[in-house]
Amino acid sequence: MLLDKDTIQKINFFENVTKTKVKDFLERENKLIFIIDEGDLKKILDTNGKNVKKVENMMHKKLKVIEFSKDPLRFTKSYIYPIKPVGITLNNEVIEIKVEDRKSKGLLIGRESKNLNELNTLVKRYYNLQVKIA
Repeated sequence: MLLDKDTIQKINFFENVTKTKVKDFLERENKLIFIIDEGDLKKILDTNGKNVKKVENMMHKKLKVIEFSKDPLRFTKSYIYPIKPVGITLNNEVIEIKVEDRKSKGLLIGRESKNLNELNTLVKRYYNLQVKIA
């Protein structure tokens, strides 16, 4: 992953404000996705999310903060939060997410499959797996 000056500044600003370590960063049109080291999410939540709101206001974009995990199922569950899946299973190099209703399925997939593609990109990068919504 090549980082330009702007990306490095965003990562440094986030790390300084939240006192966490960023493992990975994705920038989309309307949101910034920060993947932080395992166990660092507690640091952010201890302040009731004030620091995340501060970063959102300074960068004028929505933030999504995801805690990294060595377990691909736990990472996937962290990524799709606050959607509560019925089940997440790993079968033959494919993570299957099962949800109850159409609304949750639509939120998981996103307009033009943006959310599903983001999740697939990250899961492939870290675990060399694919995500499927059932």
